Amino acid sequence: MHLSICTISFRHHLVSLENLAEWARTHAFDGIELWGVHAIGLEHQPQYDAKWLQDMGLSISMLSDYLPLVGDRHAANQKCAHICRLADYWQTGKVRTFAGHQASDDVDAVQRQQMTLRLRDICQYAAESGLDVLVETHPNTLLIRQHQHYVYWKK
Repeated sequence: MHLSICTISFRHHLVSLENLAEWARTHAFDGIELWGVHAIGLEHQPQYDAKWLQDMGLSISMLSDYLPLVGDRHAANQKCAHICRLADYWQTGKVRTFAGHQASDDVDAVQRQQMTLRLRDICQYAAESGLDVLVETHPNTLLIRQHQHYVYWKK
C-alpha cells in the first residue's frame, strides 16, 4: 500500500509544498496528492517538480480538482486540458475529480445525462493524455450510473 498526504487538507494553512514534502518524507509517506489549485499556484516555481520530489523519495500520487460537469463546455475543456498538462508535469498517471455539486435527487434525467456526457468527455480526454480518472462521490454530489453499473474509466 502506498500512502499519500493531500494538500487540500492544508488549504486553510500557510504551509509550503517544501514543508509538506519534508513532513511526508519523515513520516514514511510515499507521496503527495496535489490539489489542482496548489499545482496551478506552483506553475511559475520550476524548482518544484517531479524530479525534486523523486530526489526526496516521494511522488505525486494524483492531481485532484473540481472539473466542471456543468456550465460552459469550452471553459470546461480548457480546465480539463490544463489539469491534464499539470498531471504530466508532475509525472502522475491519475486525476481525481468530484461528481459535481448537486445531489443525485436534485437533478432530472436530462441534467444527469448532460453531466454524464461531460464526465465521459473528461475521461476520454484524460485517457488520450495517458491518465486515469478517479471520481469521488460524497453527500450532495451526483452518483452517475449507466445501466446499473457505475461509470469507471481507465486508460
